[in-house]
Amino acid sequence: MTSLRLSILLVSTLAALVLAGCVGGAGTEGSAFSESCAAPSSIGDRDDNLSIFGNACASVVEFSEGGETWRIQTFRKGSGPLFVVPHDDENAALATAAAALQKYGGTVTVVETGGRRFNGRIDPNRNFDGGRLSCGKPGRSPQFVAAMVPGGRPIIALHTNSRGSAGTGGSGTISINSATPGATAFPASGPLASEDAMVILASTRGADAHRGLVERLNKAGVNVMVETVDLSKTDCSLSHYAAANGITYANVEAAHGDSATQKAILDIVMREL
Repeated sequence: MTSLRLSILLVSTLAALVLAGCVGGAGTEGSAFSESCAAPSSIGDRDDNLSIFGNACASVVEFSEGGETWRIQTFRKGSGPLFVVPHDDENAALATAAAALQKYGGTVTVVETGGRRFNGRIDPNRNFDGGRLSCGKPGRSPQFVAAMVPGGRPIIALHTNSRGSAGTGGSGTISINSATPGATAFPASGPLASEDAMVILASTRGADAHRGLVERLNKAGVNVMVETVDLSKTDCSLSHYAAANGITYANVEAAHGDSATQKAILDIVMREL
């Protein structure tokens, strides 16, 4: 091989490696520009500034499933919990996830829809029909489940909602003062225990399955709601998926825009789980 041909080959190989690093694949802990990683701000987002994820290893995957096109973003920084943000209209939850990744390490998965709650006609948090879970949908969602639950335990869901609920004169759907069907409310008192802020747990064995954790969270001033999951009537939410598959799970809930309260509750959850 001539020296000229060898030089061309080396330049081509280096160019391929650089491009691979910018596309963003599965990735592991390391520089945001290492192989199979991309800088968070480089993977593209229609409504959010992903630079809040700092030096995390970012990747994105797109696929078609269930009649819709999905775009799932993943951010990794070492080993740790899996933080899941299913709704792209909940910006405070995204901010909480970014802060949690820097503080605790682990993985964050995000559904990117340009700021819409649904992806087309599908609620992302009603699309976890994997493992033991099936909610009678005409089609299953294996690609979605694999992308959103790639590993990392426990699973910490991050949600925000409008204040109050119909049962308390508000416009939201979640309130510690108005437990959802099949759920048991355990109110606390203190600055973090507003009507809209709480930890939601799930179990197939009733509220007693989490009694110790509920008592510790209540003592720390955190409202808790425990959902009893009936797998014969599942809605394919992430909480049902975790309960069905025996995965430790908590949903940290706060009002829209209240990332400060959500972060404070998450710190307590990470200490008590």
